Amino acid sequence: MKTQLLIHLPDSNPTASSDTKFGGLPSAPGGALSWPVCKSCRSRMQFLGQLCCSETHELLLLFMCRKEPGECLQFEADSGSNAVLAVTAVDLKLVKAPRGRELIRPTRYGARSVTQESSDYDEARAAWASDHGVSPREVLGQLGGIPFWIQGEEIPSCDGCKKPMSFVAQLEQGPKYETDMNFGGGCAYVFRCTCAKGGAKMWWQC
Repeated sequence: MKTQLLIHLPDSNPTASSDTKFGGLPSAPGGALSWPVCKSCRSRMQFLGQLCCSETHELLLLFMCRKEPGECLQFEADSGSNAVLAVTAVDLKLVKAPRGRELIRPTRYGARSVTQESSDYDEARAAWASDHGVSPREVLGQLGGIPFWIQGEEIPSCDGCKKPMSFVAQLEQGPKYETDMNFGGGCAYVFRCTCAKGGAKMWWQC
């Protein structure tokens, strides 16, 4: 099986981009965006990163509540403590973050895609890191393929058509523990539906 891995790519370019990136400010058409709010604590969420969906010419912007896991239910797909906003990848400008602490992650980095032969994602991640003599943290996750479940299969349903959503990506916490995303030491999963009312969801397992 071929697994499309995301590999850490340092990035110091602060401009808007249609590429997959983590940290920094989100890119959106005209720089306009309604910043999501956690449904549990009513505080603004932190921007984690953006995923490039070249087939649909859009970006998926990933947000998560800044509170510690357990205070809000970031590990549940329908808790309202995570948000995925789909925007078209045209006329992109950086979004100005609202005032508030830790709404953006200051360390920005990108990702390049490589293909690794393996039986599953976990094996692909370990094999790539071993082959290149680097830490597995250099692997940021996978695009498409088959999710590697830590606690068992958990496929969300679309709020619009009620059908199972399609797998988009599995994400690791990041290349450095000092600046990583808090997925409880586990992985985040991103799913998308393409129906007329289609949306996207993110949550994590550990």
